[in-house]
Formats: sequence, structure tokens, C-alpha cells
Amino acid sequence: MVGAGIFGFMINPPIGLYYMQGLNTTAVHAHGALYGVYGTLGLGLMLFCLRAMKPELKWKEKPIWFAFWAINIGMLLEIVLSLLPIGLMQTYQSVNVGYWSARSPEFMQTDVMQFFRWMRMVGDTIFAVGAVVFCYFALDVMRQRPDLKTKTIPAIAEAS
Repeated sequence: MVGAGIFGFMINPPIGLYYMQGLNTTAVHAHGALYGVYGTLGLGLMLFCLRAMKPELKWKEKPIWFAFWAINIGMLLEIVLSLLPIGLMQTYQSVNVGYWSARSPEFMQTDVMQFFRWMRMVGDTIFAVGAVVFCYFALDVMRQRPDLKTKTIPAIAEAS
């Protein structure tokens, strides 16, 4: 809703296309929409498949809870702390001076732009930690073996 909806609507009306398309406002829309639609869907589908592969396992919920929040907060911080401010400053420059100026090295290499570019590391780091924890969780689930002495597997119980 946010990445594809709000940020997509921000850059896609004709006036937005004229002044904003190709600036960091496009990256705001792209990062939010791509992760929001396909990233979340892919992670959810992986969890669905892991649950179907080993329904007898009890999952450790803390790692997946942490991974979910770290990935989502990291993406939000990446957008709010870096991409959106840079995109809005570029839009302001594009409207007042020209599109050429908003993409020029003289404008993009200012101290303010460098600050916001480095601020992206905050969100990227949190996102990466969440992704590593998610991978750890998935590999741990795939590695575990069911305790066949105390539990029966539904497929074996039905066949008997």
C-alpha cells in the first residue's frame, strides 16, 4: 500500500513524471513497492513451504519475529532517512532550476546529499541483520529432524 500505492502515486501523475521521474523519488517507489509486494510474498511463501515440509516441528518464534521487524523497520528507515529526503531535495531543485541541475554532480555531491546518502547505512544495516536472522531461522528449520518417538507424522498416521 505504501510503496506501490502512496509512493507510486507520488511519481506517476503527469506533473510528477515531468519533475520527479528518474530522481531518487523513483528509488523510493521502487524499493518500497518491490519489497512490499514481492519480498514479503517470497518470504511468506518460504515460511508456508517450510511449515508444510515439516508440520510436526515446533518453531522458535523469537528469531522470525525479530527478522520480520528488523527487515520492515530497516526498509522504512532506508526510505525515510535517505531516499525520500534526497528525492524531495532533487524535486525541489528540478522545479526551481531544472531537471539537469537536480542530477548534476555539483548538486549531488554537496555535503547535505552526502550526509543523507550515508544515513542509508542505518536502515541497510538493520535490514541486513534481519535478513541474516531470517536465513538462520530457515536453515535451522530445514536442519531439524522430528522426534519420531513422541510424535507421529500425519502422513504416516493416515497410511496406517
